Amino acid sequence: MPVTEAAAFFLAVLAYLWWLAMPLPWSGVLVLVAVALSWRRRSLTPKSLGLGWQEFRASGRRWGAVWICSVSLFLILGHRSLADPAALTHFAACFAWAAAQQVVYQSMTCLPLRDSLKSRGLAAGLAGAAFSILHIPNPVLVPATFVWGVASSLLFERCRTVWGLALLQTMLSAALFWVTPRELNRDFRIGPYYYEALPRKSPAGPLVRSSRSCVKPAASESVRKRAGTADGRGSVT
Repeated sequence: MPVTEAAAFFLAVLAYLWWLAMPLPWSGVLVLVAVALSWRRRSLTPKSLGLGWQEFRASGRRWGAVWICSVSLFLILGHRSLADPAALTHFAACFAWAAAQQVVYQSMTCLPLRDSLKSRGLAAGLAGAAFSILHIPNPVLVPATFVWGVASSLLFERCRTVWGLALLQTMLSAALFWVTPRELNRDFRIGPYYYEALPRKSPAGPLVRSSRSCVKPAASESVRKRAGTADGRGSVT
């Protein structure tokens, strides 16, 4: 039953974040294997997963108002950081992470719920709630990911493109990071990583400083040191 699989996947990710990610980070591979097996069993194609480029182009027309608002907000808040080549590199990394996150979220949570429930709104609401719970205890991300989880589910229903959702998520995450205090957003860390001490605050622009948290809940100390050495900046989800 699709809803049972969605619930099982949610519990598996929750368990990994809170009990396995820190002592056994490699165990996340098991979750990825489960995702791949589910795709194969359900005969999902790149197009049904939202990886087609034609749909990405079509989203410009179907999501017109969303694109205009998101791009405008992103440019207004971050125009000073975007000229930095390092910021563009980190933006690309965040986009890749957002694409991976969305293809898994849509295929393992949203699609199964839509297939099981008659109400599209109810399916989107439940998917958004699950997405939000996975970002506990971050007080910035919990409400934000609920709203985005519901919105991305409905947008995907209108135009099935992971690439479009990933680009929107990257821009909106950067904007959210810029307008919230670092002491509250804590570099967008989640789970037990949220309680770790923050590295020294960088004087550089927030796009570069926040970029590491888009890849994983908390970067290793070696990654932090390399990033600081490379561009003198810290960590965008």
